[in-house]
Amino acid sequence: MRIIRGLIMVIGVIGILVAGVLLTGYYLYSLSPPIQAEMVQILPSPDAAQSFDQKISSAKADIDAAVDSGQKKEITIAITDKEVNSKMIELRAKGELPVREALLNFGDGQFLAYAVIDTPGINAKTATRGQVEIVNGSPKIVIEDFNLGKLPLPESVDRRAEQLLNLMVKSQLSDVPLEITNIQILDHQMIVTGTTKTTQ
Repeated sequence: MRIIRGLIMVIGVIGILVAGVLLTGYYLYSLSPPIQAEMVQILPSPDAAQSFDQKISSAKADIDAAVDSGQKKEITIAITDKEVNSKMIELRAKGELPVREALLNFGDGQFLAYAVIDTPGINAKTATRGQVEIVNGSPKIVIEDFNLGKLPLPESVDRRAEQLLNLMVKSQLSDVPLEITNIQILDHQMIVTGTTKTTQ
């Protein structure tokens, strides 16, 4: 009888400990990520969203014209974080961006990103610090730090987030006939330079 009572007590204590760990994890998960404190709020505007669309359309037209004429032409496009944030708000309003909140900062050689994602129970607050490198004519995102609330995460989570982001970027750029030669992030803007690809 004592053995059974002792086993039940041990199981009960383990259950209490597990519940405590889960509640602590749930609480940390709901807190604002440390990276968010380093970010600057950006006031969006419809004009900035329109400017984003115009720059993308203009770059696409230049790329298509160069490819159609068989020219290798250098294309440069500079996008500000105000334009990107304004466009994200526009997409969220249309239901085309599956996040509750989003903020992107272009700093000195790096970007900071924050997003609140709808999840069952409580929203996931994520933040990322990273850089963009060029590998074989394509951009590669390198994550330096990834936050999920204030949960302590292993480095393997950073690498997994990095892989997912790079898969998304690759799929978005797969049909763009442009070899990226340089990406600079500075003074609240990202400047992308590339050379059009030809079939010759």
